[in-house]
Formats: sequence, structure tokens, C-alpha cells
Amino acid sequence: MEVKIKIEDEYRKFHYDGDLNITVITLLEELGNRVDYSCSCLQGLCGACAMVINGEPKLACQTFLKDEQMTKEYGVITIEPLSKFPLIKDLKVDRSILYDSLKNSRLWLDSDADIKEDDLQFEYEMSLCLMCGCCCEACPNYDLGDFVGAHIPVSASKLINQEKDSAHVKEIKKSYKKGFYNHCVKSLACEDTCPAAIPTQRAISRMNRKAVWRIRDLFNHD
Repeated sequence: MEVKIKIEDEYRKFHYDGDLNITVITLLEELGNRVDYSCSCLQGLCGACAMVINGEPKLACQTFLKDEQMTKEYGVITIEPLSKFPLIKDLKVDRSILYDSLKNSRLWLDSDADIKEDDLQFEYEMSLCLMCGCCCEACPNYDLGDFVGAHIPVSASKLINQEKDSAHVKEIKKSYKKGFYNHCVKSLACEDTCPAAIPTQRAISRMNRKAVWRIRDLFNHD
């Protein structure tokens, strides 16, 4: 099998003649120190090994060679770094902008969390976000500009239910409208590609309802 890894502006080719019942991260480990990449938990729980595999953003530790259609049909696997984030080296990228956007969107609690039993399942699903960047990589609108990406409504929709400080809630809503609502075209590529299977459409709908539509209802009220 031919392994093509994008390093800077060209593809470096390797040959692999072993078992296909391994993950991409195991394949990279077998290449030794010839390629730099990020990984940590190897369990699909941290998001560190997110990269583009055969044209799709995925977690390398959860992607098996035997399951890749292109690899099975053509005997080739192509591995690239996420293209929407600054490149560090080889397959390593700098995703600090994801964490900066959480701070800029004021996504923290200013008071004790107000936990509602009816929302526990929803909030659990939203808490599964790995901050891996796959949603941003797949999004046609995300380009490190003003648009913050789908991880923001996912985090905000959980936190806005728990925050009791009304002034802070208003700041979160204002930030959401500016950084997400005004830019999202609702392609939902984020939901299709999320390795944690987070229902991002539900998060977006909930935030739109709380941060945007209520405001419009007030202005349209006769």
C-alpha cells in the first residue's frame, strides 16, 4: 500500500506492506520519527490526532485502514494536516484559536451552575466536544476570520442554560450573534464530520432561538 503524507507543499511517499486492521495513528507510529504529528489518548477522547485522511477530517486514532474505501480500492492512503489552522510541522497544526474563541465568546460561568434535569441529556451530548477542529476543517465558511466555528454554539448552548447571571448571558448572546449567527450558512458539514457525533444542528437551533429570534420577536411585537 502506498502512503502519501503531505509535508509542506509536497507529498512524501512511503510503502506499507502490513496489516490493514490498524489505525492511521498506528501506521504513523510505525513510520517512526520520519513524520511529526500530534496524538495523546489514542482512544478518540482528546482530539489531538485530528487530520485530513483521504480528503476528510478525521481522528487518526479512530480511522482504520481497512475501513477506508479509497485505500481498499486503490491501495493508497493520503494523509494531510488540517488546512484551516496554522501549520507547525508536517501533520502538526496550531489550534489555539479554538480556545481563544471560547474566551472571546465569554464562555465560562460567572455563578454557580443552574442544572436543570430536563436538559441533562442535551448538556451531556454538548459536553462531548473534543475541540479537535474537524468541524471547522469541514465548514465551507471557516477561514480563521470573524466566523468562530461550530464549537461555539455547542459550548454556548450548554453554558447558557447553566448561567444564572443575566448580564453574562446577554454578553454570550451578543457574542454568539456577532461571531456565529451572522456567518453560518447552515451547510451542517460540522454535524456530518464530528467524530463525537454531536448534534450541532440542535445546538445551533437552540442558540438561534435564545440569542436571535427572541430579540426579533421583541422588535416585531405590535
